Amino acid sequence: MKISARCSHVLAWLLLTCTQGIKVTVNLPAKEKKCYGEQAARMELLFVELSVADGNKVGVTVLSPHATIFSEHDRQQVKTAFTTQEAGPHWVCIQNDAPAAAEVLLTVLLGPEAKDYSQVAKKEHLEESQVALRRVEESLRNYHSNVLYIRAREERMRQTNDSTASRVIFFCLFNVFLMIGVGGWQMLYFKRFFRSKKII
Repeated sequence: MKISARCSHVLAWLLLTCTQGIKVTVNLPAKEKKCYGEQAARMELLFVELSVADGNKVGVTVLSPHATIFSEHDRQQVKTAFTTQEAGPHWVCIQNDAPAAAEVLLTVLLGPEAKDYSQVAKKEHLEESQVALRRVEESLRNYHSNVLYIRAREERMRQTNDSTASRVIFFCLFNVFLMIGVGGWQMLYFKRFFRSKKII
């Protein structure tokens, strides 16, 4: 399958814009904790790799929006991958319990970026351009599912806002009628009071 130079540039641009993940070197002081997060869709592959320089050891915890997915302590290297069970922010937290600072290389890849396409290419006998197309296709599918998730979340927020607004309006109307009622009762009370005192 031959692809023109222009098409190759478009594919490269799409791959760059669709890239999701973190690759960072963290200087973690002694007895400190740092967390890094990524927004993930439901049923999305998440890959976490961590290596500590100078033989130091750290603890690593991976958190979903409502649960702890993975937790290891006193490790020099960690490599794990899993499929997310719920949409939302997923956090990777590094804890340095040692008395000395640690330098940690952290890699977090999400969705198509977490997949090993070299193995896919070998298994399915794909050319490099076909692998690039597969990556773009999966990236676009991932973004589509994220857009659907954001749309559903926006709809829930709009319903919550509408419900809150209707409650506020009801409460304001209740206050207005209550004030009118209390004002009318006060007028009647003072009218009777002044009549009983023969002031009016």
